[in-house]
Amino acid sequence: MVVSGVAEVVKPSGLASRRLSQWLVRDILVPLFFTRAALIIVAWLGLHFLHAHLQGIKWEIADDGSGHRVTEHLSANAHPFINMWSRWDAGWYLDIAQNGYSFIPGKQSNVAFFPLYPNLIRLVHCVIPLSRDAGWLLVGIIVSNAALIVALIYLYQLVRLDHDRSTAARTVLYLCVFPTTLFLSAVYSESLFLASVVSAFYYARAGRWFVVGGIAAAAALCRSPGVLLIIPLAFEYLSQKEFQWRRIRPDCLALLLAPLAVAGHLTFLRWRFEDWNILSKAETIPGWDRHLTMPWNTLVHSFPGINSFKGFHGAFEFFFTLALLGLAILGYFRLRLSYSIYAAVSLVFITSWGELRSAPRLGLVIFPIIIALALLGQNRAFNRAYLVLSTILALVSMVVFSQWGWVA
Repeated sequence: MVVSGVAEVVKPSGLASRRLSQWLVRDILVPLFFTRAALIIVAWLGLHFLHAHLQGIKWEIADDGSGHRVTEHLSANAHPFINMWSRWDAGWYLDIAQNGYSFIPGKQSNVAFFPLYPNLIRLVHCVIPLSRDAGWLLVGIIVSNAALIVALIYLYQLVRLDHDRSTAARTVLYLCVFPTTLFLSAVYSESLFLASVVSAFYYARAGRWFVVGGIAAAAALCRSPGVLLIIPLAFEYLSQKEFQWRRIRPDCLALLLAPLAVAGHLTFLRWRFEDWNILSKAETIPGWDRHLTMPWNTLVHSFPGINSFKGFHGAFEFFFTLALLGLAILGYFRLRLSYSIYAAVSLVFITSWGELRSAPRLGLVIFPIIIALALLGQNRAFNRAYLVLSTILALVSMVVFSQWGWVA
């Protein structure tokens, strides 16, 4: 059943148009603008006043607009508003967008990254042909933030199917100040993946399964856990059919587009590199060293990390993951079951690689956890505490990230 929140989007009437502009500006664009502005300001200040010493060889966009290696200190004045959003994995996405896939045995290679996001950058760059590496990265920032706006719109409307406006607005705000929210605006695939996931669930609630299948395929080509969408979406399909097999129609086959998309990508890699196992080889390279591990073993292995050389990072990643698990459990009692299944399979994926190094970033796109936080935010004390603590963490993370420090 489509409720009034959905109807507002599709009605052509002037009243619906005014309502659309009201919640779009007030509940989405305003919090997005102020939170991104705050992240930019603290990163700019950090680049100008911290002068952190780099660990190892890094790179940045220099005055001439090209990428250059740096070994000691970052430049505060060379394209700061591009550089601050273009650390770590941004370089891999830039390489794929410019040059396509490559693989060097024994070394980290861009073949480990999925194709949708960098190829979308390439497509947009054909329309907006900005010069040099700076132009490519600026296109990446544009793509990420455009995808973020789409994600927030669909997230807002998805929450409105079951909750009131204030809960939907709070969900958007909580995501905008989430501790790792910077990755939604950086040259990373998180915002595009989130837009795909949330819109897939939105259209699933409306029963538009061919659209759902196409979007799920896009999510599967955006990030590796995207193929797992078939599990919660299949449950949502069956729940709408009240688990009566006689009511199942051929449109359910649209959900197979996600695994077929992944199969197509793997087939391409097999053709390009003559190796079916190329993706696994890329993931297990030293420095990434990702191996499938039972989730409980990952958690047990990560616990001693609190007192290891990782220090604060080990503790933060471990307790952050526990918080994600707790919120997923809360969501089981408060949210639609298909949402909880998505949260569960996402957490299984996050904890199945032997370490929790990227858990704070990967948890960012588990939208049921953000909704669960927003429901807790109905309590004023919790709302204030979350906004203060999470905003501080988000600002600190942005400064660290912009200085080539590891965040997630």
